[in-house]
Amino acid sequence: MSLTDVMSAAGLSSWTEVALILCLITFAAIVFWVFVVRSKPSWEHQRSLPLEENGGTDVHAAAKGGDLS
Repeated sequence: MSLTDVMSAAGLSSWTEVALILCLITFAAIVFWVFVVRSKPSWEHQRSLPLEENGGTDVHAAAKGGDLS
């Protein structure tokens, strides 16, 4: 009796289907959270960050001991 015979007789094929379904549900939940639940003002603020010259606090300057004003 080989290992292939033992593994095929174990009936483990249903576990792969369960894992696939769990992964799909997790993916759908993350996509739902990102695009629906997350607040729109947060997206608006993050969308304009690359265009700001000196808006807000500069984390890198603060870490180096720079002035935040």
